[in-house]
Amino acid sequence: MFVNRATPALLAAALCLTPVAAAVLPVTAVAQQTQREVAADQAFPFLSKFLALPMSERDEITIAYVLKIKGGTQGASIVLKHNGQSQKLNIAGDGRITPLPTLTQLRGGRIVLTGPEKGVSMRVRVFATETPAKTMSVAPLAKAVQQADTAMRKVGGVLALTQPKPDRLYFVGSGNARVTLADGSQKALPKSPRDDAYPGGTPYLAPAEYPGAVSITFDAVPSRIGIDNQVK
Repeated sequence: MFVNRATPALLAAALCLTPVAAAVLPVTAVAQQTQREVAADQAFPFLSKFLALPMSERDEITIAYVLKIKGGTQGASIVLKHNGQSQKLNIAGDGRITPLPTLTQLRGGRIVLTGPEKGVSMRVRVFATETPAKTMSVAPLAKAVQQADTAMRKVGGVLALTQPKPDRLYFVGSGNARVTLADGSQKALPKSPRDDAYPGGTPYLAPAEYPGAVSITFDAVPSRIGIDNQVK
């Protein structure tokens, strides 16, 4: 039921969601809507490993699980069952699931997903936790990229070795962006060439390509800051 899109890879690909359809048992099916129940830790693969990392290794990053359903998520629902209680999880307009289960809930809870039997997938996205602003310091953003790479290797294990390294940040909704270097000079940031994990025309920064960079200035405050690898 849950599959992962292979490109772009980001930490999401390192946390590649393995197919779990064989482990999810159909319970009911009404008007092409199917209800499936699975262990919470299986519905959100690798989330428990990420949450188990020391906070010092993930304080600049967070991950989001995004539900994708062909035709839209309207009518779909996700319910977390734990300790005899049920909690309906929110599915945002872009498919992000909130709140994510806690480590305790992952280890003892169950997830009930109601939705179509086919065309359903779950993807993982990684974001920097720095508060978006029109001018941002590069240092914590560079640290976020480093943490994403380290987390990918620790959480993804052998699988991480097959995936491209996350090396850049995408500033969604920011318009044009300029990076200020140590000597005070500025350079315009390049933009993604087409729609992919992020809309085409999204400015991005690969910290390794701008050694000594001090800050970034945007035309508009970014709506979110994703961590990924190069758009192919």
